[in-house]
Amino acid sequence: MTISSMGGIPDDDPVPRGPRPQLSRRELALVSLQTAARLLIGFAFIFWLMSLAPESPEESAVYPVAMAVGGSAIYAVFFVRQLRGVYKARFPTLRAVEALILTATMFLAIFSVFYVVISVDNPDAFSEPLNSFSAYYFALTVLATVGFGDISPTTVPARAVTMAQMALDIAFIAVLIRVMGGAAKKALQERAGRREAGT
Repeated sequence: MTISSMGGIPDDDPVPRGPRPQLSRRELALVSLQTAARLLIGFAFIFWLMSLAPESPEESAVYPVAMAVGGSAIYAVFFVRQLRGVYKARFPTLRAVEALILTATMFLAIFSVFYVVISVDNPDAFSEPLNSFSAYYFALTVLATVGFGDISPTTVPARAVTMAQMALDIAFIAVLIRVMGGAAKKALQERAGRREAGT
């Protein structure tokens, strides 16, 4: 048994290989432009969501709770939408890579908003006050497990959210790659089966 390049998916039932359709330069350029456009639109949406983080302390505990619930709901919808996109795509593997990039970006954006809220509420919560960019940088640092350098949590709430991100990062990476890769593989298998049935 070999392990495929799509995140450790066993190749027990490999995708039937038939002649692959060759793309013309024009088709390849169009597919590349569509992917780039979807990524740019996705990034713009995610960074717009990040801009909604408050710039002044909220005296109510409602905003952080609403942000947690709303962020989780938005992420769930975003994830399902990306998964469906992989399954329906003409090039499922390419779309799976695109979906991985966008869902990882959204995942980090949600945590960066938490970090901004914590920092705005208590500027001493981190080794320096955070804005949207530095909070995203910190979230990416936590995901990459490169350790804390210039920014580190200093209060219990900041450390608690950072620890939650660390724990979720482990599951996030494994599950996301497995699910997106599995969707791409399933779409390819079903198409190959339809091609064989049609011949």
